[in-house]
Amino acid sequence: MRLIKLYTNTLCIVILIFGVNMMALGQQINAETTSEIKVIGKIHKDFLEIRWAPTTSISWQLLNKYGYKIERVTTFRDGKLLKKAEKKVLKEKVTLSSQEQWGEVFKKDTSDVYLPIAAQALYGKSFNLDASGSMNNGLAQIVNQVKDREARFTYALFSADQSASVAKLSGLSFKDNTIVKGERYLYRVYSLVPDSIEMIKKGIVLLNTENYKPLPEPFRVNAKYTQGLVNVSWDWIMLSNVFSSYWVQRSDDNGKSYIDLTETPFIQPTKDKPSPNMLYIDTLGKQEGTYSYRIKGKDAFGEWGPYSKPINVVAYPEMKFIPEIKAKEDNLSGSVLIEWKVDETKTLGVEKFILARGETDQLFDTIQHNLIPKTGDFIDLGPNSSNYYKLGAVNRDGKVNWSLLSFVQLDDSIPPSIPTELIGKVDSVGRIEMSWNPSPEYDLYGYRVFKANEKEGAYIQVTTKEIQETSFTDSISLKVLNKKVYYKVMALDKRGNPSQLSEPLIISRPDIIPPSTPLFTVTRNDSKGPYIEWFPSTSEDAEFHLMYRRGADETERWELILEKGVVKGKQLFIDSTVINHDPYYYLMIAVDESGLESVPTKPVMLHKFDKKEREGVSSLVIKRDEKGVRLNWKAPISGQYIIDVYRAKDDEPIRHYARQEELSSTFLDNKVADGAIYKYRVKLIYADGATSNFSQPVQLKF
Repeated sequence: MRLIKLYTNTLCIVILIFGVNMMALGQQINAETTSEIKVIGKIHKDFLEIRWAPTTSISWQLLNKYGYKIERVTTFRDGKLLKKAEKKVLKEKVTLSSQEQWGEVFKKDTSDVYLPIAAQALYGKSFNLDASGSMNNGLAQIVNQVKDREARFTYALFSADQSASVAKLSGLSFKDNTIVKGERYLYRVYSLVPDSIEMIKKGIVLLNTENYKPLPEPFRVNAKYTQGLVNVSWDWIMLSNVFSSYWVQRSDDNGKSYIDLTETPFIQPTKDKPSPNMLYIDTLGKQEGTYSYRIKGKDAFGEWGPYSKPINVVAYPEMKFIPEIKAKEDNLSGSVLIEWKVDETKTLGVEKFILARGETDQLFDTIQHNLIPKTGDFIDLGPNSSNYYKLGAVNRDGKVNWSLLSFVQLDDSIPPSIPTELIGKVDSVGRIEMSWNPSPEYDLYGYRVFKANEKEGAYIQVTTKEIQETSFTDSISLKVLNKKVYYKVMALDKRGNPSQLSEPLIISRPDIIPPSTPLFTVTRNDSKGPYIEWFPSTSEDAEFHLMYRRGADETERWELILEKGVVKGKQLFIDSTVINHDPYYYLMIAVDESGLESVPTKPVMLHKFDKKEREGVSSLVIKRDEKGVRLNWKAPISGQYIIDVYRAKDDEPIRHYARQEELSSTFLDNKVADGAIYKYRVKLIYADGATSNFSQPVQLKF
C-alpha cells in the first residue's frame, strides 16, 4: 500500500523536526498507567465535538479491535436541571477505519503528513525505532515487542492530536450535530472490550452548548533581531490546554504576503519544561529591511486559531567598526583630554559611541553615554589618579565594539579634606556605632579610625585596614574608670595621601558601676536629736546623697529625710523632728549621674533624750506573792507618764523588762523561777520625753 510505504520518510521528517516531545491528549495519555478512556470536548456554534484516547498501549490495541460506544446524557434544559436525565446512544459502535478508507482520504489530501505515520503505526508490519543490536534471545524479543507496541501507541495518538482526519479514521473522535442550544450534555465513551479480557474504565466530559468561544490568538508574541537571526517567542503555558501545535510565518513585503517557515507545525513542549516561552529562530543572514512575523495555534481537534498580530523587526548590517582613542593629562588643570579620529565611511551599523573609565583595566564606569559616531574629543574634569579609558561603538542591538585601552597616571600630593560631622552612640553592652560625612574627593580610597581614653591622649588605630564606608562599629569595655572614650577619623586618597585627624567624637561609656557608699563617722544620741557626722561618696559622678529613717518596728517603711547634692568634706546632720526617747534607725545612699545607687550604709539606731530630771517613784518594796514577785511603790501625784520596769536575774545585767501604760503603784512579775535571785528598778517616762532617775534597786530570792 502506497500510504504505508510513505511512512518511513515522513516519520523521519517529523522526528527530525519535533523529536518525540508531544503534548495535548496524546501526551496526557502516555503518563497514565491504568486502563481507562480520557475524553475532551469542544463547543462549536452549531455542533459539539468530542475526542478520546485510551491510557495504555494494551487497551489501545484492544479498542482498535472491539471499538467504542458513545452515549449522551441531557442534564439541563430551559435554564434548569432536569429532574430525570435523558440518555441517548449516539453511536452503538465507533471503530478503526480500514486500510482502504485511509488510502482514499490520503489520495484527497497528500499534504497531511500524519496520515502515513498513523497508518504505519496501525497497520505496518514493523514500527521499530531502536536500530541498535539484534534480538537474539526470547527476553529481548519480548522487550522489543513492548517497545514496538508503545511506539505505535505513542505516534498514533500524537498523529491524532495533529490531524482531525487521523482522529476520525482512528475511531477517536465524534461530532454531535443533534444538539439544542441552551442544553447541557454529559458524554460517555464506553469500551466495547469484554471485561473478561480487559477492564477499561469509561470516559466522560460535560459540555454546555452556550459556552462557545472562538480560539484565541497566541499569547505574548515577540520577535527580536540579533546579528542576522530573529528570535520569535511566545508564551505557550497560558494556552497549553488550548493549543497542541503552532505555525510560524514571515512576511518580506510589509505584511502583504506571508511564507511558512516550517514544513510542519511547531510542536508544543512538555509542561515540565523550565521556560514558559516557545522559541523559533529564523535565519536572515545578511538580508536587510523590515520583516513581519506572526503565528497561529492548532488545538487537539485539528482546528487552527487566528493569527497573532504581526511583530515587525528591522534587519540591519553587521557592525565591524572598532574605534581608536588617545588620552593625555593637562598638567595645568589636572584634567584628561581623550581624542578619537573616525573614518565615517567605515561606521556602517554604528548608532553611537560611549566612553568608559576605570581605575583598573577590569572594572569600568560609563562616563559618556551618547557620543556622535564621528571624530571628536572629551575632557575628563574629574579623573582618578589612575585612569584607563576605552571608547565603544554601539549598534542598534546594544552590541559594543571596544577600542584598545588608553592609560593616564596623574601626579597627586594633595591630601583629602578632613572628615567632618562625626556622630555616634553606644548601647548598654558597650557597642558603639559611629558615622561621618563622606569626603568629596573623587580619588578617595578610604578611612582610618583612631581611639583614645583621654581627649589629649595617644590615639591608636582601631581599623585593621582602610574602610570605604562612612560608618564604623566598635566595642568598648564598660568596667573601666574612664567615663568617656574619644574617636578621630582620617581620610586617605588612592595615592596614600592622608588627611589630618578629625575633631574628636566624644562618647560617654554607659555607667554600670554604682557610686561608693557614703560614710557615717560619728553617731550619738543627743538632747537636740540623733546626731550624725558623715562623709560623701568618693565617686566623681555621685550626684545625690539621700538619708532615710524608720522607727524601731521593722515593718515600717523607710522615709527620705535628707537630700544633698554634690558636697565635699565632713557633713553634719541632727534630726530634731523625732519624739524624745523613741528609737530610730538611719541609713544613707549615694546616687550617680546614671541613676545607679550605692550600697546603703549599715543602719544605726539613735534617739533623742531630755536632760531635765523628773520626779520618779519612791519607797519601792519587793515581796513574794502567791503568783510571783510583786513590787509596790509611791508614784508622783502630778504629770502624765508611763512606767518602765527593769529586771536582772541572778548575775545577768539589768535591762528593760516591762512597760505599764496605765498609772499604777504596783507590778506583778509572774514569770519567775524557784531559787532564782531577781533584782528590779523602776523608771518613769513623761509625755514630753523627759525621764526620771532610776529607783533604788530591790531584790529577793524566790
